[in-house]
Amino acid sequence: MRTRYLSSLHNWLSSIEPYLGGSPFDAQHLVYGTGYDSWGVQTQQKAFASFAVCAKLSRNPQAYLDRAIALLRFNLDSHKSGRFACTDGKKWGHTWISALGIERMMPALQAIYEELPAALQAQLRVMLISEADWLLHKHVIVASAVDASKNKPESNLWNGALLHRVAMMYADAENAEAYREKGTRYLLNSISVPSDRDCQKVFAGKTVAAWHIDANFQPSYGLVHHGYLNVGYMLICLSQIALLHFSCKAAGKKAPEELYWHCEELWALVRKLCAPDGRLLRIGGDTRVRYCYCQDYALLAWLLMAEKYEDQESRQFEAGWLELLLKEQRHNADGSYLGTRLAQLKERSPLYYTRLESDRALCLGLAALWQDYLPQPEAEDEEAETGQYAWHDDFHGAAFLRQAGTLRSFVWRAAQSPVALCLPLADSSLAEWGYNCASQILGTGQTHSYRLLENQVRDFPGGFMSMGKFETVSEKQLAEGQSDEIIAQTQIACIALPDQKSMLFMQYAQTLQRVYIKYIRGLMLQLPNDLFNDWQRHIYSPGQSRLFKGMQPPYGTIDLQSKLINIDGRLNVELLYGADTLLLERGRQRQVYMKNKEAAGGNLYCEHICSKYSDRLQCFEGAALLLDEGFAIQAGAMPVNKPATIQLQDECSPACRLAAFRAADQVLYAMSANFSEQTGRIKLKPNVRLTENGEKLPGDTIVMKAGTCRLFIVTEA
Repeated sequence: MRTRYLSSLHNWLSSIEPYLGGSPFDAQHLVYGTGYDSWGVQTQQKAFASFAVCAKLSRNPQAYLDRAIALLRFNLDSHKSGRFACTDGKKWGHTWISALGIERMMPALQAIYEELPAALQAQLRVMLISEADWLLHKHVIVASAVDASKNKPESNLWNGALLHRVAMMYADAENAEAYREKGTRYLLNSISVPSDRDCQKVFAGKTVAAWHIDANFQPSYGLVHHGYLNVGYMLICLSQIALLHFSCKAAGKKAPEELYWHCEELWALVRKLCAPDGRLLRIGGDTRVRYCYCQDYALLAWLLMAEKYEDQESRQFEAGWLELLLKEQRHNADGSYLGTRLAQLKERSPLYYTRLESDRALCLGLAALWQDYLPQPEAEDEEAETGQYAWHDDFHGAAFLRQAGTLRSFVWRAAQSPVALCLPLADSSLAEWGYNCASQILGTGQTHSYRLLENQVRDFPGGFMSMGKFETVSEKQLAEGQSDEIIAQTQIACIALPDQKSMLFMQYAQTLQRVYIKYIRGLMLQLPNDLFNDWQRHIYSPGQSRLFKGMQPPYGTIDLQSKLINIDGRLNVELLYGADTLLLERGRQRQVYMKNKEAAGGNLYCEHICSKYSDRLQCFEGAALLLDEGFAIQAGAMPVNKPATIQLQDECSPACRLAAFRAADQVLYAMSANFSEQTGRIKLKPNVRLTENGEKLPGDTIVMKAGTCRLFIVTEA
């Protein structure tokens, strides 16, 4: 593995020559990227670490070492304790996030520390103690599991780790003991949960309850970071633990026990959100570039779990992800990691682009550095995954099931809108979370957000059901004086069936007053078709097979001429009501964007499978009905001899719906929902018999409370 990591890193270092240059202050400086403050500083530190690893592990280290020293010299000189400034005229340091870049570069710096000039070693000490003193005297520790502005698990981890690191490196420092004490408080308030307030376990002479400020995680270990259920930052937390853990291993020192507080409990959750090939399954969505940053730092978390907890599956994640990122690197002629997929971002933000490139380089470099500490990977287990993992979180309105090689989830408090996933784990390239299975309605504003009004999630044996309501807000209108406006109120009902493979959905969207709407996408299944799946998707329907190549014609909206399709023999989509045929919307370029940053360009090409599609500006009055759709998503091959859709009801109250679906277990299920604010009724056909929770439904009428959904088994029809 080390050889493959180093080969990749050498290719990357050859690709970054256009981004390397001097500074205006000293001829001995080397700058990677912009040289600016903030993320520019961290980009510099990660580039230094990449050169440092190669200096430590390569056969011809001197050229790498010379560049590493020049990069470090500029980094130290531009700190608040240094002689100069960053290239934007600002000095860096003394912020809540300064320690992040330091922590990420330190394992590599540690590896070449003895090769550094004495003057740089002394300057490093000054910088580190300056940062530690600022954290000790100036920075206030906060935490919250519900207030996103105070949710600080990852920064509490890196700040606490830095304080402990400095105390270990410079035991003679005047405030070394105080660093350790405040560092412990940071660490115990990073992966913190509500029960910590009463915990009597002792660290550094005090109980957890005495150290406790507040929880950052829900009791379920759900994390509301940046305002949504953020799987990526759960992994970021674990990656920060890895940095100090492996530094202590290299130094032959014992890491503080509190560094690992709730590490295993969090890992028990997030390991189930890693596909076998290492791709993170972002059930709560993502606001940033796909398969970057959090995905890269997951590698460090996997190495931690493999070394400290002997988790062999982590080594499989590591190997799988390495194959995916090397595939993308081979796609780039210059040896860069992201140069082709992020070509537009490269032109529009050199700062952001070099930041993302250096994230990946750093992680591969540290993975190469740490290989000696890791157990040898075992042969991958080819047997199908057994058992069931079920998870539920009320705060996020979230549930997911992982069973029989399939992941199914629904999350209300998500990144861009509520989001659902139904995936065969054997092909995680099918995963995309932006608006997935939640429809998309866009108005005339330049940006859009959603307001969650209500939701409910309930588990039952082998499945879950969820229903809720949200408003779509069209923001940043072009016209002067025009306010943000609510353009739609959408309700979604979703049920994961006990067949281990299927999910049923109902979407119901209305306007509230006169509005102008530009885009309507009903159903909205995102289908990635980019380099990771070799730019091709086969879409099958009864009697027809078509091949679609990513970013190649035909473009536009294509009528698939069927209510039932299968994708690559792995995923079925079936309309239950609301439209006569499924549609495929195909753009000309990558159209998965960072949230509200379309100017940065797309970073993943996706097909859109829709029940309804409109890109024509329309004016709607009053309570106009925009979407009224029912559909099923099912992992697996195309069903053989799929029976026609069965009509179960004679009549329904205006906003009540009932739909039947024969699932993978060959059971005929029926889902009902009431989208009105009053009790509704669904009268069944005379020959229809239903059971609910094992009991026969009395009479011929389903009485539906407002805003609820239910699941039945059809025993006669």
